[in-house]
Amino acid sequence: MREKKPLTSTIVNVFDRTLDSLQAQLIRRRQVEYTVKLLESKDAFRKGDTVHLSMAEFHIHKGEMKEP
Repeated sequence: MREKKPLTSTIVNVFDRTLDSLQAQLIRRRQVEYTVKLLESKDAFRKGDTVHLSMAEFHIHKGEMKEP
């Protein structure tokens, strides 16, 4: 069985722009929110931190998501 490639995308416009444009890896997708792991640092957040975001705050690029 092949391991799924983790989805990496961009955080947009959250926490008064503190996390704007940071790259993050999708860990979990729920009905109203995403859980992501930060791949880079900015201000008070550190690389590797886990953050909960609404669907409007985390952009998954078209073509990266494939339905099973």
